[in-house]
Amino acid sequence: MLKTSHLHFTGDINVQTMQRQSGIFIGERNNAVGWSAHGKENSVIGSISGRSNLLINNISILNDPDFIDTPIDDRDINISFENFGDEDHTTNLDLDSLNVNTMDHNSAVFVGDGHVTGIDGNEKVNYSQGGLFGNNNQLLNNVNVNNDQDVIDAIMEDQDIKIANIIKGKV
Repeated sequence: MLKTSHLHFTGDINVQTMQRQSGIFIGERNNAVGWSAHGKENSVIGSISGRSNLLINNISILNDPDFIDTPIDDRDINISFENFGDEDHTTNLDLDSLNVNTMDHNSAVFVGDGHVTGIDGNEKVNYSQGGLFGNNNQLLNNVNVNNDQDVIDAIMEDQDIKIANIIKGKV
């Protein structure tokens, strides 16, 4: 049996913003097994993207005095099997360009034949302002207060068994 693939990519890849646990997979046989991204993020303003953003006279206060902050238990078991496929399969893909404005947490763009398993992304985020995306945004005279006084903050228990069956073409 015959497996043929044709991927024709002539243009550009334009990505404006990518945050944690993001990816772009282009091509044949992309394999990503057992991704993990765990954490806690405190940002007073957060992410600012774009052009001509104006921040004037902002007061942002973030107070996060946790007794225990973000205990993470991520004991994953990643098992990957590579099998050689013997089915007839033809893929034809013509792509001029790829434009991505914003890829937030745990986001991906897949183009072509890919096998992606086990994507984890547990996270606790405190933004007193939050993300600001786009063009010509203006924030004037804002006051942002975030008070997150937990005794135990963001308990993440993510114990997975991740099994990937990766099919490859014959050699």
